Amino acid sequence: MTKISEIYHTKPTPVLSFEIFPPKKEGGIESLYRTLDEVNPQKLGVDFISVTYGAGGSGDNTMTRDLAQYIQTHFGVTALHHLTGVNQTPESLRDNLEKIKQVGIENILALRGDLPDKDYVNANYPYAKDLICDIKAFSGFNVGAAIYPEGHVDNPITGISVAGVKEKITSGTDFLISQFFFENDVYYHMQEVLKNNYIKVPVSAGVMPIISKAQVERMTYMIGSSLPARLVKLIHKYENNPEDLKKAGIDYALEQIQDLLDHGVDGIHLYAMNRPSVLKSMLPIINQEIAAKHF
Repeated sequence: MTKISEIYHTKPTPVLSFEIFPPKKEGGIESLYRTLDEVNPQKLGVDFISVTYGAGGSGDNTMTRDLAQYIQTHFGVTALHHLTGVNQTPESLRDNLEKIKQVGIENILALRGDLPDKDYVNANYPYAKDLICDIKAFSGFNVGAAIYPEGHVDNPITGISVAGVKEKITSGTDFLISQFFFENDVYYHMQEVLKNNYIKVPVSAGVMPIISKAQVERMTYMIGSSLPARLVKLIHKYENNPEDLKKAGIDYALEQIQDLLDHGVDGIHLYAMNRPSVLKSMLPIINQEIAAKHF
């Protein structure tokens, strides 16, 4: 399959991607396969699909590899295999990379990962940059990394860490995907900071539609993304009407995406949360808007 950095450099319009995760419930994988079949990502112009790794380095992460392989063989769409440093050793990393390579996956999103507890320390891979270094040393992989427009939730300093981004790039990062945000000016400020520091790797803007009040409370607590006043009012307005909140949340995200595309972003990365309704309602519209950018 295609290396993702090549897609960024050769595609005349912004790159389109979305994230899915291996289901925890029994029988969930068949449901996810059906969802992907119904969506038909290749037909909707999706350039790659990222597949997450077990939280805290736990769980059977074979499913990540199997799902990524299915995406590539069944749809002909490039898969981005997440890989975390949590609970990883150089030996386990090499074993994982060999297995990933054997099934034809060439793209990895390297992350530190969510820590199992606040006192956890991984001496081998304390930061994503350390993991990236060893993945690149293995050779052959295109490596992406995360970028945080509002700063990492574990970092006491608010805002993007230029030093952290530079370390990831020096370690071998080929492209970046941003954490989701709800205020586009936050992303545009990040772009300006990157430009002023001569950081030129491609970056996809991460967007997550709000589909429930519980979801936004949970995710903003975990990630630390700020909520603009307009969005707070929208959540309160529809908090007792789940369907209307979901529709309003999707509309808000689509407005974000339209504005991002108007500002010439490198790509859009949709955090779809395995929701068929999100993918089916949003992807055709995003694909149409991206196609309109090709003059």
